[in-house]
Amino acid sequence: MLENNFIEITSLNNELVKDVAKLQQKKYRTQSGLLLLEGEKSVFGALEENIGIKYIFFCDENMLKEFPKNENVKFCKVNEKVMAKLSTTKSPTNILAVAFALEYDLNSVLKKNRLVLIDSIKDAGNLGTIIRSACALNMDAILLFGECCDEFSSKVIRSSAGNIFKIPVIQLGMDTCVLEKLKKSHKIISTVAPFGIWGKKAKLCDEITYPKSFILALGSEASGLCDKILNFSDIYVTLKTANQVESLNISVFAGIIFYIINSKK
Repeated sequence: MLENNFIEITSLNNELVKDVAKLQQKKYRTQSGLLLLEGEKSVFGALEENIGIKYIFFCDENMLKEFPKNENVKFCKVNEKVMAKLSTTKSPTNILAVAFALEYDLNSVLKKNRLVLIDSIKDAGNLGTIIRSACALNMDAILLFGECCDEFSSKVIRSSAGNIFKIPVIQLGMDTCVLEKLKKSHKIISTVAPFGIWGKKAKLCDEITYPKSFILALGSEASGLCDKILNFSDIYVTLKTANQVESLNISVFAGIIFYIINSKK
C-alpha cells in the first residue's frame, strides 16, 4: 500500500462515504459506471480477473497483506460504523471495494458456443448461484431476457462468489431480435416442466446429444419460459423427478443440467 494513496475515514458524513453508499442502488451504479464489491471473494475475484479497482475500504490492515501495490487505488481505513453504512448486509463485511463496471461487446459474446438464456429471473441469490455454476461447468455466457434483477447488485456478486467477473452476463430486455439472430447459428434448447403441452414435446435432459453451439433457456420455477422463447425453440428438455415433486428451484436445476451437458463433451 502506497502512503500517498492512504486515507483514514471515521465520519459517517464524509462525502466519499455518502457517494459510495449510493452505489447500493442500481441507478447510481448506472450513472457512475461503478460497482460495489463486498467481502474477500468478491474483491479478490475482481483482482484475479484484472477488474479495475478505484477504492478499497477496510477496518483491519491485515486484510491487505496480499494486495498488490497500485497507485491507481485509494485505500481507505474506516471504523465499523462507516463499514456498516457502506455494506448491504446485516453483518458488515471486513473489506469492501469500488470497481469499474464491466462492459461486453454483445456481438462477440453471441459468437460463443455455450450460451445460457434466463427468462425474467428476479431473485439475486439464484442468479448469483447460476453464474457460479455456469463458470464451474464451462458455460460461455449468460443472457438475461425479460425483466430480470440487476446482475451487478451486491447480492448477485456475493452469491456468485466473485465468479461474475469470469463470465459475460448481459441484459437483453425483451429484444427477440437477438434470438432471431442466434437461431441461425445456435440451437435453442428450452427447459420445460415434464407435463403440459411443452412437456409432451420434451426429452429427458440426460438422454439427448447437445449440439456444439446452443442456447440453453431457463425459466423461473413459478412461471417457466415465456411463449416468445418457447416458440423460437428447436429442442425441449425436461428433468424426471420422483415423489410427485413437480419442479426444482431454478439455480438447482441449472446446476444439474450444466453438469449433464459438461459431462457429455
